[in-house]
Amino acid sequence: MTPTSTTPTGTTPTGTTPTGTTPTSTTPPEVAPEQRVDIALTPYVNLFVGTKISDTGSGHSGNVNPGAQAPFGMVSFGPDTRGSGQPWGYGSGGYYYDDTSIRYFSMTHLNGPGCRGQGAVAILPNNASGGIPSGGLRYTKANQSAAPGYYKVKFDNGITSELTATTRTGMAKISYADKDKAYLVIDSARNNPNQGSSQSPGGVPYPELTDIVLSADRKSVSGKAVANEFCGGTWKQPVYYYATFDKPLKVSSAIAGKAAILQFDLADADLAVQVKVGISSVSVANAQKNLEAENADGSFATVQAAAGKNWNSRLNVVQLDLAKEGELDKLDAKKKDAALANLKKFYTALYRVYSGPTVYSDVNGDYRSMKQVDIAQPNSVLPDRAIENVASYKFKVDGKDAGYKTHYSGFSMWDTYRSQAQLLALIAPDEASEMMQSLVADAQQCGAFPHWVDGSEDTVPMNGDHAPTVVAGSYLFGAKKFDLANARKYMLQSVGDANSRCNNIYAIGKAGDSRADYLRLGWIPSDRNYDHPSSTTLEAITTDRSVGAFLDALPDTRAADQGVIAKVFNRAGNWQNIFNDTSKSLASKAADGTWDGAGDFHESTEENYIWTFAHDWTRLADKLGGKDGALKRLGRLFVLDDKNPFTGREPTGQDLNGGERSSRYYIGNEPAFQTPWAYNWLGSAKYAQYIIPVILKKNFSLEPGGLPGNDDMGATSGWFVWAAMGLYPAIPSAPGLAVSTPQFSGMTLWLGNGKKLRIEADQQALLDDVRYISEMKFNGTAYAGSWLPVDKIKDGGTLTYKLSPTPTDWASDAALTPPSGPAADYTKATASLASPG
Repeated sequence: MTPTSTTPTGTTPTGTTPTGTTPTSTTPPEVAPEQRVDIALTPYVNLFVGTKISDTGSGHSGNVNPGAQAPFGMVSFGPDTRGSGQPWGYGSGGYYYDDTSIRYFSMTHLNGPGCRGQGAVAILPNNASGGIPSGGLRYTKANQSAAPGYYKVKFDNGITSELTATTRTGMAKISYADKDKAYLVIDSARNNPNQGSSQSPGGVPYPELTDIVLSADRKSVSGKAVANEFCGGTWKQPVYYYATFDKPLKVSSAIAGKAAILQFDLADADLAVQVKVGISSVSVANAQKNLEAENADGSFATVQAAAGKNWNSRLNVVQLDLAKEGELDKLDAKKKDAALANLKKFYTALYRVYSGPTVYSDVNGDYRSMKQVDIAQPNSVLPDRAIENVASYKFKVDGKDAGYKTHYSGFSMWDTYRSQAQLLALIAPDEASEMMQSLVADAQQCGAFPHWVDGSEDTVPMNGDHAPTVVAGSYLFGAKKFDLANARKYMLQSVGDANSRCNNIYAIGKAGDSRADYLRLGWIPSDRNYDHPSSTTLEAITTDRSVGAFLDALPDTRAADQGVIAKVFNRAGNWQNIFNDTSKSLASKAADGTWDGAGDFHESTEENYIWTFAHDWTRLADKLGGKDGALKRLGRLFVLDDKNPFTGREPTGQDLNGGERSSRYYIGNEPAFQTPWAYNWLGSAKYAQYIIPVILKKNFSLEPGGLPGNDDMGATSGWFVWAAMGLYPAIPSAPGLAVSTPQFSGMTLWLGNGKKLRIEADQQALLDDVRYISEMKFNGTAYAGSWLPVDKIKDGGTLTYKLSPTPTDWASDAALTPPSGPAADYTKATASLASPG
């Protein structure tokens, strides 16, 4: 059945909250310039996609959680299962599809991480007294379901649990099978342990760090749970909580160790209990304030409906024509099924884009500081921290006094700088601006931009200094309302101060103090015991390019920074220092300049990493032997038929998801994201148009193994959304998009300023397998190049395409090659286009 609109014509839902609640900054704004008529899109979201190891290889799971969360929500209230039981294994997000029991529900999860973490405040109903059973409770998949803002499971013991969430609170409706066996456990001393923990999954190695209290009036349970240090991080962090119930407790309810063993006093006619939980990084009192502000008196049905409405509004930022009422019914049965699957893949991906960064400040603006006073603190794994408040941070925006209202955490920046950050800046610039301000505030607290922010902790799962690229890309794609003066300060520090650190972590992170060698030599030497020096060098040049682009875009200080801008743009070509002209490949180089064997790359291979610096693809192609040499390298990577690349054997999903040690393309990890669009810089855009739909069809599905790798806070899902729209931020700090074929015949992208970008094609590319562009127009004027500056579409407009079933020479003229070079002007379309439009 085709979903129908639930929104009155001419109105826009704004993520309204239940009665007695306070709207948060995650509520999308009204669309003022043009009225948006929303359609029902939440039925197209499948929350179980990505909950299992990839069906096409890579060896990784999507690691997503199907629990209830508001857009960018602090709370992700969902199930925790055992997973592989390994630190880097399946179920790092807390849930793994193949498990047949749920250990408990918890209030905090990360979307698609590569490391285990969070899973704090464990809650489980049961029909027997005692703590949480060691094996959890069994269930069958037929008795489990989920939708945006909602999760439901019926356990084999007959108890049904339904979960929903506001931004800072979770709510459960528990329907018991027997009034005399209505038990609930809340356990402070369980979580989703990281790789540094020796305990069995679910235990906290320091239970003395946790607290739990049953109130004297027996109407609430509160306490402090602990989230373990994430992915090799330094410190654990607290998660305070305050839980209330709508049914009385029996006198047998009590605290046992670090768990509350509760029994409800129910009547035969009413076996349902509503549980509300607020959380905070600061205190139990703030957790209670969050609960009272966001869910003081809402029923479960009211909160669930509000969450669904909020999600539906967010998804309507991209409206696919196929999703409109009656459109699917115009297709024959076979095409209808395929079109429905395409819709579900798209909106499931768009849903995950909003999974992070996550709100971290409380309703009163408080949040736990990132500043660690005593770096050593050998006897403290959970150090005390000061309380920050968003009101303390004031700055200027366009000369006017400004501040921010919401502090964010959950920044997986090595991943999101390649796809998701730019998308959020384009469609949610207000929230994206506050996210960037959060990073600036973090830097002010800990001394430098952080690397991977989990709660109030910085950690370094990947080498490199990635926040500058996230900040630059976000700014250039439309998120501009943050403290630019302090952002500039820390940008300059990132590329100029070898001792730059966030607390105890160097700028380049796991590579230690290799920044000094990079600044001195122009590469990270392979003979100094640094971690993955080759890929870390490439990350450093990306940071250089990003800082240069950001500084060059600041009108008030651009002139003063010209020397630094020129220096870092020049350093953005430092990949040449580790390019061996003899082997025509990236290689290891010692500090004395001698070659030292094959390159050393983190989580992928030279064959994939060589395409990571899109800002210099033209010069790279020259190094590879010109266009022909570059085409051969890409052809081997994508396993294309040498003689018949467009009509020969089509690559399989396994061909395109080779894994960390493969010489084939590896869509399951971020370094490969931009690579298909490299063909645009070779005057061979038809190859990109050929391979992108193959990846979309074969590496993404609606099965639990339907993501090619970790989702990494929406990075992989963001790739899918961009690729389906036929646009991609190939150079993450350049204000422009590489063009490929839009995969749907009609879509409307609502920009964050309320303007709309209409994208139309004369055929359904993904559905009908019509891949190639024969003509592109913008607002009715021919547009011949395959590079689209963001400035061109900032006020909306219409892109129209004529498609061809066979390859064309569109955008193949050498004069139409997209801009290239670290200092190139990416704000303008190619000069020889048919018309500036």
